[in-house]
Amino acid sequence: MLRLHPDTPPHVVAFEIDGSVTAPDMDDLYAAVEKTMDGKGPVHLYGEIHGIGGLTLEAVGANVKRGLGLLPKLGRVARYAVVSDRSWIRTLAELEGAFVPGLEVRTYPVAEREDALAWASEPADA
Repeated sequence: MLRLHPDTPPHVVAFEIDGSVTAPDMDDLYAAVEKTMDGKGPVHLYGEIHGIGGLTLEAVGANVKRGLGLLPKLGRVARYAVVSDRSWIRTLAELEGAFVPGLEVRTYPVAEREDALAWASEPADA
C-alpha cells in the first residue's frame, strides 16, 4: 500500500509505503510529483518505507512508463528524505543520491521521521 500525505508544503510530495504497491498507487504518486513539478522551484520528496511486499506486474509497468516520462524533469527533484528502519532501503536510497545528479538524499530511522519531514519541508530555495 502506498499512501500520500496531503498536509505538506506545496513543494513537497510525502508518501508512505507498507506492503505491496499497485499500478494505481504508482499513478497516484507520479501524479502528485508531476503536479508539484508544475510549480516554480525544486521539488522535495519524503518517503517513509516500512516494508515493500513487492510491486505488482502492473505497477512495474506503470513505474517504467511514468518514470521515463519524468526523466527530462529529473533535475527538478532536489531533496529526498527516506525514512526506514530497514538498512537495505536506506543503502539503496543513498546509492540513488550518488547516481542522480543534483539530488540530495538523506536517510533517517523511523524514530527521526519528524527531523526528516522538517528537512524535506525546508524552503525549496534553501
